[in-house]
Amino acid sequence: MKKYISIFFICLSCLFKTNSCAQTPYTSQNIAITNYLNPAGVGFGVNHNLNSFFRNQFAGVGDAYKTIGIAADFKLFKKEYDEPNTFGMGIQAVSERVLNGALQTNYITLNFANRIFFNQLKTKSLSLGIGASYISRNIDRTQLSFGDQFNSGRLFFNSTADYISDFPSKYATNVGLMYISNSPNRFIQYGASSYYIFRTAVNQSYSNVNQNFQMNYLFNLEQRIMEDKTILFHADYQERLEVTNYYVGMAMGFPIPEKNDNINRLYLGCFYRSNDAIIPYVGILLNKYKFGISYDIYQNNMTTSNLRPQTLEFNLTGFLGRNKSNNLVSIF
Repeated sequence: MKKYISIFFICLSCLFKTNSCAQTPYTSQNIAITNYLNPAGVGFGVNHNLNSFFRNQFAGVGDAYKTIGIAADFKLFKKEYDEPNTFGMGIQAVSERVLNGALQTNYITLNFANRIFFNQLKTKSLSLGIGASYISRNIDRTQLSFGDQFNSGRLFFNSTADYISDFPSKYATNVGLMYISNSPNRFIQYGASSYYIFRTAVNQSYSNVNQNFQMNYLFNLEQRIMEDKTILFHADYQERLEVTNYYVGMAMGFPIPEKNDNINRLYLGCFYRSNDAIIPYVGILLNKYKFGISYDIYQNNMTTSNLRPQTLEFNLTGFLGRNKSNNLVSIF
């Protein structure tokens, strides 16, 4: 029965490949948001988990951008607790606020994934994921000022609130693939996802652009070194209509002494987002919890002005249940 269900997921994913769509948040801790970037990564941890992040972008130049996200992953159709699950479900909600909420974008995504194992130990697998999103964007006209409020239109073009209409809500689907290999000393994860964004002239200012394919590729590796330490690498490449960039970096994991058998580590690292920022990162893995904080050091022309943009991002993940595994427990 599971074999036929797996074949069904493969065929369904191929159909969505030509007409898929989703949204991905713009963050500085991509190592912690795999479930937001690829639908094939949901529901396959040792436990159910809850993830949240908060990003305050350009705080030094006013209340420019704020992004809040929350996600939950669940196992599906699993009989035994210690048995690796083959089906997973995830739900993510993200809210992006511009200029203290003058422009607000909200979306919620529901993902399902099926995992196929390649060996008897069930340490190597390929997962297929599909998802659906609901996206809404709203303008708060009470926070906007218009030219004719000052000069009754004599020196300005007509710019009354009557000319600004609400953005229509959109529905979207996405598809992804992900390969995972886990052993006592190494964790490897890489995958790709595709989504198809529908945009109209009302939604954006780009000329002659109504629809656009977007792609995301990611690679994660954490390797045990010197018995009790780890080193991790992360890289992802995103093709978006607004910008195409890559995000790469590494971190070292140092053990935190503990009397019991809990897996505790302190991570110190640095990442780079192309043509934008260098991002120092501090992360902590404490048994059932993961916490990360990052700060963007911008490399663009904005830093040469009197304005000093500051971007802080916080990420918190909690696991529901035991966190025991014979394989490497990775921060990914």
